Amino acid sequence: MEDTHQTHQEKAEVILDIPVNENKLREELSFYTELAAIFKEYDKDTTQLDFVISHLQEQIEEYNEGRAVLPDRKEIEMVIRNHPYFKNPCDYPIRLLTVLKYLRRKGINMNYTDIDLYVDAILSAMDGVKKVGRGLYMAVK
Repeated sequence: MEDTHQTHQEKAEVILDIPVNENKLREELSFYTELAAIFKEYDKDTTQLDFVISHLQEQIEEYNEGRAVLPDRKEIEMVIRNHPYFKNPCDYPIRLLTVLKYLRRKGINMNYTDIDLYVDAILSAMDGVKKVGRGLYMAVK
């Protein structure tokens, strides 16, 4: 008797919904590049990973070339005004780096070329804020 049982190899797909963290585009790009290399090592299809990688590379190029739309100036100013330092000013200055970290914690996308210069211009133009040094600001009453 012949074995009439045939093995059918079905194509199974696994779809993963992995959100891209736009605050860490370079790290995301590195992750997907390494994942694609592993897929290629095991002869897996990488077309979808290649699409994600090219999309991330385009976003990074936009940021580097300055074509990306900068965050809303009024929104950033509103978030800065809610910082405890600006709510209760004191005798010592606040650093630009402190403000940038605060903005990141509050969900403002900071992946822009020269975002520090953009925030510096916003701080310098705010009423009640005086620039007292390189990257140092005082809230005046």
